[in-house]
Amino acid sequence: MRVGWGAGVVLALSLGACRCSQDAGAPDAGMLPPPSALTCEGLITPEIRDALPGFTFKEERTCPTCGPLCTFRSAEQEQKEVTVSITYDCHQLPDGQDVRGLLAPTLRAGGMEIPALGKAAARREPVPGMMQVVAWDDDTPCGVVITWLGKNRDRAPELARTTLFGLTRERLLQAIPLPAIGGSTPDAGPDSDAGSP
Repeated sequence: MRVGWGAGVVLALSLGACRCSQDAGAPDAGMLPPPSALTCEGLITPEIRDALPGFTFKEERTCPTCGPLCTFRSAEQEQKEVTVSITYDCHQLPDGQDVRGLLAPTLRAGGMEIPALGKAAARREPVPGMMQVVAWDDDTPCGVVITWLGKNRDRAPELARTTLFGLTRERLLQAIPLPAIGGSTPDAGPDSDAGSP
């Protein structure tokens, strides 16, 4: 499988799973920042970096009002075909929205529910050699999509667990780039070393 083709599939699937907010105004005191203000640099925890040693990541945007798409690629020869992405989508769901009901498209596509992972989670293999996990956090209004292309793809559910564990209101508030006033969030940041502290 060609790496370029796989990366395109990763992005397309992540876009399909992302439920973009239509209201991304500036946060009031005590409220979370809008999804468009969040960055991979602020959201990727040391635990995620430790889980992907030797990988670098690059930030992309799936839509103007969604959180970032963090794409990881291995610099090691034996894992050069491996691509991992974490898509964040953090916004309040409508009142009465059944989070578990959001799993329906994944389950209808042949996915399986993952018990005891956030509010709700499911996994599926959209194409051979790829695993995707969709999960919603217990403590924040965030959903994540983990897409693992290449070998060791069975690690995707555990990476989803690590990602959700690191999502807190405090981290979301700290994930806004500085300077936050008078600046803008770049569409794509420079590659960062996921194995660095």
